Amino acid sequence: MLREEYQAVLSNDKASLKSCQERVKKAEEDVVTLRRSLIRELAQVGTLLMNKEDLLRVAFAIESVVGHVNGCAFKLSQVRRTVIRLKKYKESYGELINTLIEAISKQNDCVRALSINPDQSIEMAAHVQKLESEIDTKHRELITELIKSVHGYRDLITMRDLAQSIEDTADAALTAADATTIVALGV
Repeated sequence: MLREEYQAVLSNDKASLKSCQERVKKAEEDVVTLRRSLIRELAQVGTLLMNKEDLLRVAFAIESVVGHVNGCAFKLSQVRRTVIRLKKYKESYGELINTLIEAISKQNDCVRALSINPDQSIEMAAHVQKLESEIDTKHRELITELIKSVHGYRDLITMRDLAQSIEDTADAALTAADATTIVALGV
């Protein structure tokens, strides 16, 4: 959805932009509902599960990732199209968003692998860590470029906030992957 929203911002497609934001909000609501359902089910299982607290940490961490994605979507919608379309920013933000989507996808695979192959889950968590590190590096480079070249406080603040939000989302994905690793070690 972030990739679609980014394309909508670049092409100035307001209807698509609004649709993307609504889908992100719906996804966030769905995750909250699923987390609540998980809590109810874990409460029913009682003491039969040794690592139910670890499972809850994973659920809360995943919910945090979705909240961060929602924040990214909002901040992306606030960026002026004329600024983000400049070649030096367009490519940098495109790479950041694509790497973030890959990290979130790998984190999702990490959770799915828990029930099939916990060792694979641990490997995928390591891949999420690598992607998060790449995002950190790209984020720092982009911030340096923004400070040097963006004229106008409004544009600098919105562009910096978007870059920071993407980096924060990657950090949240890594936290979720780490929580998943703890569960995988206990399985």
